[in-house]
Amino acid sequence: MFEKITLGLNGDTNLIQSRLYNHPECVFPITVFKEPGTEAVTYIKCEPADDVMMLDRYLSVVAEYVIERYETGMLRRILERSYKELSAMDKREILQSRECFSDDPAIGYQARKQAILLSLYDYLREDSVMLLEGFITFRLKDYEKLLECLAERLVEQYIAHKEYGEFISLLRYFVTIQEPRPKLVHVVVCPEGGYMIADEQGTDITARCYADFVEQEALLTEEAYDDLLISVLITLAPEAIQVHNRSAIRNPELFSTIFQVFGGRISYCDACPLCKTI
Repeated sequence: MFEKITLGLNGDTNLIQSRLYNHPECVFPITVFKEPGTEAVTYIKCEPADDVMMLDRYLSVVAEYVIERYETGMLRRILERSYKELSAMDKREILQSRECFSDDPAIGYQARKQAILLSLYDYLREDSVMLLEGFITFRLKDYEKLLECLAERLVEQYIAHKEYGEFISLLRYFVTIQEPRPKLVHVVVCPEGGYMIADEQGTDITARCYADFVEQEALLTEEAYDDLLISVLITLAPEAIQVHNRSAIRNPELFSTIFQVFGGRISYCDACPLCKTI
């Protein structure tokens, strides 16, 4: 297929040299050299001959090197170009979170690596000598499209997390300004959906609490019950909340939000008379 492939590298050549010389799967038949008048470029010559598996492994290492060496800079340029409204700190945090999508089948690490590999093979059908900087600048359009999709997903996730944090902070503020507060409120999770709310003595006060927000409780959906529970607890702002029948919780994200708002005020119980009433 290819008798020789020559890869020209600018800048840091130690990384790819160490990868090629010490690759865990095989030892590549390579030569590292400099040509006269090309002080800034180090050439790495691979001799795969007709060994397709050897060529695949070699190009796989090159693709991994491109991701490790150049991807952060390429993503940063995309953010600078397409998301000018974000601050420098926002962009730094977004770049640090890209591993969140590493296993995504469409834009994850393997998908991006595959895009680079396909471009490498396309290039090598035309030429066996490659200057990596030029290849990255002009021949990685499909890879760049994946990075643009990755940047979009990262920005969406970052904004959603930021808005959620602001929402939690607002709820905490509402809780702190409520007066007077009951010392204890019980929340009993119903297996069929919904919640029973009881006061410190265990008296059911669900209807009374919900009456401030809805007129016909019987028509509520499960999602509406979740929203109501948050609203009721923030309005009551109790000093302590005891959650009963935890095993019946169907929306763990809801209780994660409640925990973030009320923090150390939350406790759980699964074996008291209130638990047994459901």
